[in-house]
Amino acid sequence: MVQLVNQEREKAGLQPLSISRSAEAAALIRSKEIENSFSHTRPNGSSFSTALKEQGVSYRSSGENIAWGQKTPEQVMQGWMNSPGHRANILNANFTAIGVGYYRNAAGVNYWTQLFIG
Repeated sequence: MVQLVNQEREKAGLQPLSISRSAEAAALIRSKEIENSFSHTRPNGSSFSTALKEQGVSYRSSGENIAWGQKTPEQVMQGWMNSPGHRANILNANFTAIGVGYYRNAAGVNYWTQLFIG
């Protein structure tokens, strides 16, 4: 997934994103949360960015892309790149790192999260 993001950034003349393991941990938490509440607001009513803070991530700006149901990273990226808001996160020059979360529930449904930080 990160490779696909960085390919899109390269096409746009942007620097690649590095992987943040702490943001990755937060993204996995978010992927599990969106199974029950598909929203950028967490089940407790707080912003998605509180998952980053809980994992000790330091940042000035953040963004989140979420999706569910797609079978492959390529399918998810195609959907996100065709959506203006999601595309804007992927191609935001202010973001420097990313964490990706993936969760597959017992029914075999996939949940995907990208957390961007800058």
